[in-house]
Amino acid sequence: MTFAYSIAVDPTLARVCDGLLERHLPPTLLGMLDVAETDGPVPGRTCLAQLMPLGAGADEAKRLSESGHHGLPVIEVDPDHPELLAERVTALLVERLQRSETAAAASREAAALLRRENISGAGRFREIESFLYALGNPHVAQSLNWEPSGAVAELPADGSVVQHLPLNIVSITAIDLWLPERLHVRNCEIRVSLQDSSGDEHALAEIPDEMRIGSGWVRFALPMALQGDARNCSLILRNAGPARLMVGLGMRMPDARFTAQGDTMPGDQVLALRVWKALAGASIPERRDAPMIDPRLEMTASLLQPSALPAPEIFGMPSSATDYITADFWAAEDAIMVHPSRSGAVCAVIRDVPMRGLLQLSAVVNTGHARSPNLNFAIGVTPHRAIGRDGIWESCMGSWVHGLPANGWGQVHCVPKGPIERADIYLATSLAQDMPNEHSWGLFRSFRAVTGQRATQEE
Repeated sequence: MTFAYSIAVDPTLARVCDGLLERHLPPTLLGMLDVAETDGPVPGRTCLAQLMPLGAGADEAKRLSESGHHGLPVIEVDPDHPELLAERVTALLVERLQRSETAAAASREAAALLRRENISGAGRFREIESFLYALGNPHVAQSLNWEPSGAVAELPADGSVVQHLPLNIVSITAIDLWLPERLHVRNCEIRVSLQDSSGDEHALAEIPDEMRIGSGWVRFALPMALQGDARNCSLILRNAGPARLMVGLGMRMPDARFTAQGDTMPGDQVLALRVWKALAGASIPERRDAPMIDPRLEMTASLLQPSALPAPEIFGMPSSATDYITADFWAAEDAIMVHPSRSGAVCAVIRDVPMRGLLQLSAVVNTGHARSPNLNFAIGVTPHRAIGRDGIWESCMGSWVHGLPANGWGQVHCVPKGPIERADIYLATSLAQDMPNEHSWGLFRSFRAVTGQRATQEE
């Protein structure tokens, strides 16, 4: 028979207590008790009380407390009043029953709360799942994008820079850095890692540009998206040498906590970067397409500031334009401004720029006024005088970047059909909506040229 509780009886009371509880307790309560002659609780059993002779209760309570049984009820047995023992035992059983009912009620309340939270969580999960499916069920998404501003900072050999990120480290799978002059791994060894708030570092591996895109974006990836609890993180970029490294900078950051920190950093700008997050077990797939640039050409990248280029002039404009348009170099901003018309796109040209085998041309663009309408940008390049004054300039342009908002940043690219030695550069802007063109400051702030010469020795 299995008893719910045990009662420890002092051996000196064995004769007194023999049959005492049986005579004064109902059978239903008596069946819950196991009365044993022992000087203390039995290990592994739930002891209801310790029975002691009159006057010995205080000493026994102290001994039980010292042995780890603090709070165990001690009942002094009066042989002349056996009904008091029955009342005390009955009261202890009722107290135990009340505590059990209270615990059961608390358990039911907690279970109901968990059910409500589970229903709410399941509903929220279905909403998120539906939203993801509406987006095409992406496994990888860009969670942070700080576009280049055209400014760069030099990171010497053995130098480092720390960039705190305004997002948690969970699910990050890759980070793209804008390193405008880095085209070959042999130039210098770069070590990139993510450090979480606990101080652990997670190294990212550089992904070679097998397609020879040469856009200036260099990808550093993890083997798999990071997991665990949400925690803050920082990007650490180290230049292990031997050459210096030009690091692209993004916008100015009003919050000093998120500015790039390093000896050569300006102190008020962020690194130009893109952060990619992925679902657990997913990673950004590798591309195995044919190279965009002839692999036999040795590529070199360089930055060109507008102040180092010839002055721009308007090349193409709508014939019906009656509103304000212009193409001008702004010395204070070191930028070229092309102001479009409401009637259509305006194209400016920078003539006769020596390039020595131009393979790709990019520009950092900016909608420069806070009240500017959304603008479209494009850049193009041809050999010098390849297009006459009445030529169709649209045919030489690269892809348009559409709808850049006020104070927005972006990049435009153009890949010519073949290497160019002396180039005419075409800069075009247009309004994204049919609206007045006031404050349409389309700024081209920096240019990046990828040039190439055929290797002296071919394998």
